Amino acid sequence: MPHKITLTGSATGPLREYDRYVAFDMREKGSPSAPKGLKKSTFISYTVFVAKKAFNKTGLTKKSIMHEKILIQGEPTLDIPIDECPGEVGVICFQITVLPNKNDKEKNESNEKKEPKQEVSVPSEAQKNTESTKQEEEQVPVSQPVAKEEKKEVKPIQPEVQ
Repeated sequence: MPHKITLTGSATGPLREYDRYVAFDMREKGSPSAPKGLKKSTFISYTVFVAKKAFNKTGLTKKSIMHEKILIQGEPTLDIPIDECPGEVGVICFQITVLPNKNDKEKNESNEKKEPKQEVSVPSEAQKNTESTKQEEEQVPVSQPVAKEEKKEVKPIQPEVQ
């Protein structure tokens, strides 16, 4: 089974362009607590290598990569020359995703609070099915009182006149 690595964060260094790929540096810290008897992990610097085609699909630029939070999924490599890989570990990227910022999440949450009102007005298929059965159930009793009301309509006119 191949080894895999996942990194989240933003670039700590400038974007470097090569013929078929781009590279940038990231720095990750380990978990705040380690298993009993083992030392905590310290910061590790990674150099991420991404194919230009995949990088262009993300919409990131040289300037925005420093400010955007990104998710990298790939595998570590030790076969890259040192001059191209200033980080301690090289990562060959198989998937790159731009993660939403906290400010964007807050905006989305406020929009979601407004949207449930709209969602209530748009019933799902399950709700439609239950509503249609409720209507059918309601129609049966409603049709009976209507017939009774017709009979009653003739009689109530007389008491009103009195």
